[in-house]
Amino acid sequence: MADREPIVQKKAGVAASGCAFIVLLSLAVSLGVYYQLFGTPLVDAVSRWTATSTAQVLNILGASVSTSGTVVGSSSFAYQIVAECTAIGPVILFAGAVIAYAAPLRSKVLGIGVGLVFLTVLNLVRLVSLFYIGAAFPNYLPMAHYLVWQAAIIISAIVMWLFWVEKFTRRS
Repeated sequence: MADREPIVQKKAGVAASGCAFIVLLSLAVSLGVYYQLFGTPLVDAVSRWTATSTAQVLNILGASVSTSGTVVGSSSFAYQIVAECTAIGPVILFAGAVIAYAAPLRSKVLGIGVGLVFLTVLNLVRLVSLFYIGAAFPNYLPMAHYLVWQAAIIISAIVMWLFWVEKFTRRS
């Protein structure tokens, strides 16, 4: 019986390596899909929706902003929503990880739906905060935009995926 334990451990290591390869391959395919979407009518529509939604939230919060296409602006500050400003990238990468993970279809659909909503809302929070930072502290906007929020979005997508794995893929 002692002779069988190393074989079982070796098979588990091979299975884990195979699973990691599938997840990485799925993420690579997702990244390819993401870059193929740039400049498409879908991404243009999502960019306009993101700009409009951001302006609506800002107006609810008391800022007086308007939109023109994908530009959100006030009398003191404006920015343009481009494809990278939408939640498309994080959602596609999150969905790719969910699809690649061995789980029932129902769990995958639920995970992608919840992830879509969570990452989209978080992205709106990001854009609203960047507007206020840009208007009040323009010198800090690049740091907040490129360092703080990009890391926060990536970490949030990873944590969301880990949460989904833990809570929605375990079989009883």
